[in-house]
Amino acid sequence: MAKTNQKCVRLSDKVTKYIEQYRGANFSEKLENLVLDMEERRDELVQDWNQLQAQISDKHHEMVMIQDRVKKLREADRRLGPLVESLLDLMRLP
Repeated sequence: MAKTNQKCVRLSDKVTKYIEQYRGANFSEKLENLVLDMEERRDELVQDWNQLQAQISDKHHEMVMIQDRVKKLREADRRLGPLVESLLDLMRLP
């Protein structure tokens, strides 16, 4: 790849550390490899993100359905509790 652009940039120590840990023979090559790899992975990352968002949405829907069912069961328990107690009292009579 032809190297026709020369730029001077200021980077934080944290960013410099990331670049220096990347593969390549020198700082420029490491930076170029990092940028190219990230750009090539962008579509994959976006697709992964969208899949995770869909899974979150599905799980949220499941959770809402479970919460609704729990609410209905609690209401049934609340209504049936006195009836059960009355039946038990009747069974205890001599």
